[in-house]
Amino acid sequence: MGASGHDDAGAADGDAFLDDEMAAEAVSRAGVAAVQMDLASLRVTAVSDMAAAILGAAPTDLVGRSVSEFVADEPTGALPLLVTGRLDGFEAPRRLRRADGTVVEAYVWVHVLGDRRPARHAAVMATTEDVRSATGMLPGPAAQDQKVIGTVDDEWRIDRISAEVEGMLGYQAADLAGASLLAAVHPSDLPGLLAGLSYVHATGRGSAVRVRVRTAANEWLWCRAHLSALDASPRFAFTLRPQVDPRGTATDRLRELETSLARIAHETRTAGLAMPAGAAAPVLADLPVLATLTSREWEVVGALAEGARVATIARQLHVSASTVRNHLSSVYRKLDVGSQAELLELLRSG
Repeated sequence: MGASGHDDAGAADGDAFLDDEMAAEAVSRAGVAAVQMDLASLRVTAVSDMAAAILGAAPTDLVGRSVSEFVADEPTGALPLLVTGRLDGFEAPRRLRRADGTVVEAYVWVHVLGDRRPARHAAVMATTEDVRSATGMLPGPAAQDQKVIGTVDDEWRIDRISAEVEGMLGYQAADLAGASLLAAVHPSDLPGLLAGLSYVHATGRGSAVRVRVRTAANEWLWCRAHLSALDASPRFAFTLRPQVDPRGTATDRLRELETSLARIAHETRTAGLAMPAGAAAPVLADLPVLATLTSREWEVVGALAEGARVATIARQLHVSASTVRNHLSSVYRKLDVGSQAELLELLRSG
């Protein structure tokens, strides 16, 4: 393994810092609606104030109860994959049963905590219409959050990828057009990737897996990959974020865990904005200048292609409308178009 990754022993050692008390503290203080679940018993071990408000009970009244008490739907089939370490996370619309027996519609995503696999804990995060209207969706990621987004074609070859891939992995984005995604993933991590993709294509929802990705220096970098379906074909979109090295102080790990909860919540709610989903939209091979777009510019372009207005995009990305307009101006310059209408025509023309 290259120096840029960490091996399984290192991950296990780092997980020693993530004890039960630390994980519970991070979830309790989270600025999102989060519940910590013990994966062995599927019982609640910590609750944030926002989650308690959604469920209509005090946090102390929720701890120790089975999470199944609060879900009014049939199982998704993804939880066993999480428990056995084959998935890092999944998302699904769920009907949540409140303490008074009423049911609310919510969007739920579940993600394991820590670096041990199989994990000991998972965070269950949710948002409802009431929460979205009161909070403007969810906290955005930290300003220094590093990510690469892209799409893969029917043969699982990269057809779009954001410019940040050079800083993260050392490749020029344009040089990756047509490259096999499977060849970029460590062979030992392919079963987890395939399990995540199987869930994505079976449900049309998102999943998260942890994989080692080959860098241009022929080293392996641990990343968290969020996967989402584009349509009924084998195509999919992905977001890659470097996995933080777990070998730090307890304070560092606690701070990172708290930040990760907001990052994970944010990425699952914006994954659908990552790229234009239409099969006819241009790809790197057709329009090489697309390789100059950053992940944020792709998010803006993707949302615009779905019909969203500037104000809506700003709310979804947790930025100001003027920031969205600045991103659009940059996209116009890079793609040599003069307006939203010309940009959308370019995206439709393929």
